[in-house]
Amino acid sequence: MDALKITFLLPLIGTVLSVFIRTPWIGVVFSALTFISSLFIPIGYVGSIVLSEYLGFKISLYVDGLNILLIILTTGLFLLVFLYSLVEKRIRKDEYTFLFLLLEFLIIPTFITKNVLAFYFFFDAILIPMFFIIGIWGTGRKIYSAYKFVIFTFFGSVFFLVSVIYIASLVYRETGKLSFELEDFISVVKDLGETEKLILFLGFFIAFAVKIPLVPVHVWLPDAHTEAPTGGSVILAGILLKIGSYAFLRFAIPIFPDVVREYSFYIAIISVLGIVYGAFLALAQKDIKRLIAYSSVSHMGYVMLGSVALFGNKITYEGLQGAVLQMVNHGVATGALFFLIGMIYERTHSRMIDDYSGIAKKVPLLTTFFIIFSLSSIGFPSTGGFVGELLVILGAMKYNLAFGIITATGAILSAGYMLYLILRVFFGELRKSELMEELNDIKGIEVLISVILSIFVFLIGIFPSPFMEIIKGGIDFIWKHL
Repeated sequence: MDALKITFLLPLIGTVLSVFIRTPWIGVVFSALTFISSLFIPIGYVGSIVLSEYLGFKISLYVDGLNILLIILTTGLFLLVFLYSLVEKRIRKDEYTFLFLLLEFLIIPTFITKNVLAFYFFFDAILIPMFFIIGIWGTGRKIYSAYKFVIFTFFGSVFFLVSVIYIASLVYRETGKLSFELEDFISVVKDLGETEKLILFLGFFIAFAVKIPLVPVHVWLPDAHTEAPTGGSVILAGILLKIGSYAFLRFAIPIFPDVVREYSFYIAIISVLGIVYGAFLALAQKDIKRLIAYSSVSHMGYVMLGSVALFGNKITYEGLQGAVLQMVNHGVATGALFFLIGMIYERTHSRMIDDYSGIAKKVPLLTTFFIIFSLSSIGFPSTGGFVGELLVILGAMKYNLAFGIITATGAILSAGYMLYLILRVFFGELRKSELMEELNDIKGIEVLISVILSIFVFLIGIFPSPFMEIIKGGIDFIWKHL
């Protein structure tokens, strides 16, 4: 059995074993094995797992530069979430381990399959464990947030399913076989009329826009992020948001290249609006997690803008590279910030900015890491965020100078809200309160997680060339269909 299939099946085996061996270490062991296995997945891999030949339902497996980094990001973040669960004060850890292993098993196929029906199945199945993770271990209005998350994302997926079934029926009518393979979809859609293409594209776009999320269908995100437990917030920000943007690149652009070219301007407007709107909303927040949640709305706007920034009737190479790299960097930096906020909350049980002041004096190590990941989030030179945002801005300027200028302004706004957050929480006079008495610096596993993630922040920022070369191979897949 090859490394990709091992990576796919290991979380499932761990999920089953966690029912009988009730210890958090099951999660650590199987997530570690999954991460190690993912490092050996070869770029250019092609294979399949046939579930039903008659129904055309198979998990066709494919790995290129577009998804390999996202696969490794997924397995790596899950390993860190399980490591962190060892030191978290959490009830019902056995069920927690079971649901996160199940979630990992369901997420990995979304990045490795080219079968559109299989993608849809896992795309929606992810909602089930995430619903329980937020609803059981969340805080505040956790039940409301869990339902809001599921209703929004499931409703968006309905349009996607309708488009998928319709295109599959066209494939069946033309070839006499039931197939949901990406290549068959591309082949049959290219001969359709413009109106028909647009309607089918909207089914894809709505589903992906909700998951990314783009303004105005972003309203589920702040609640889900804020009320989710630390591990849930890390996976939401680090991985789940990327599924929508990845699917747009993998499926929507190759199947509907004409529609993307025709309507890229309107998608770009939505993306730019998200960049600026998310930044302004982040500036107004009083809850630390909610501020970071709105920053995700802004940052995912960069990803989408890079995905549709045209030049010479093709999406710019800089934009595409920046979009993919920004997905990876956002997963690392924002995932890390949610880890650190969780560490603070674990000690003080407060996320309100006004409850803190001058805590750098008590937690210098945590402060150092928070500043590092914040600098990456705002695109500071020598961090991964700088490279990704710069490439997107260059692509946007090629496409439309006004878009490029507004996008650059969004980067300035992100610096404003992150630096203002750091100033208010970590610096100034140390506030005397009961909360401060419980606050102590990070140690052990918490430091290990922070060090690992900070290494990747600087690795991407200082040595971006290897990552660019990997991504280039995946972009060529999109490029040839445009």
